[in-house]
Amino acid sequence: MSKQCRAGSGYDATFPCARKRLMLKQPLLRLLLVCAIVLAAHVAGAQESEYEKTLAQWKSYEDVGKWLDRNFVFDHGRLNTVLASTRAGGPGGLLAHKPATTFDEKRGYCTDSANFAMQALNRINPDYQAKLVFIKNRYGQPHHWVTGFMLNGKVMIMDYGAGPEWSAMRGLHGPYETLAQYQSFLRGLGIRQFDPESVEWRATFPGKED
Repeated sequence: MSKQCRAGSGYDATFPCARKRLMLKQPLLRLLLVCAIVLAAHVAGAQESEYEKTLAQWKSYEDVGKWLDRNFVFDHGRLNTVLASTRAGGPGGLLAHKPATTFDEKRGYCTDSANFAMQALNRINPDYQAKLVFIKNRYGQPHHWVTGFMLNGKVMIMDYGAGPEWSAMRGLHGPYETLAQYQSFLRGLGIRQFDPESVEWRATFPGKED
């Protein structure tokens, strides 16, 4: 062994033996990094594929409604977080979970349910022309979001994101000629501290997905 590689000579990258050790370590580090990336991608893909697999089995709006009715739980904590965000940042502070997140967590508030239903319906059948519907509460926050879609030329409303205090809103409603008829239905429920001042189609969501 050369003097440069003897014990006690010191670890100096300028020595041939030190360079050799580094060359042996670098491929191993690369392999570990690649393995970590592949594992992370596999876990993310598995989570997404479960949602995609279920969505691929759904054939109509009824499948979407059944899943939400059986699985989605209203989360007051989530509502309070979003209300605080909108008070600070206006409509831009609104949040809606990505559909895969709602599928995984099975809880949220009205925009999480509405966004899930809208995207699922349009994936199943674009002819549904599903959009978000905003319901402005005359008494102020909280307001409400639901999903509207077309069926045989009529307006249908899917709402599985209403909280316990507004449980009378929950379900599939319609067919209606216009949203004005749905607004009349809501007003007739006589829910405390709720009066639908306006009910409007929204082509875009003013907040962001999380």
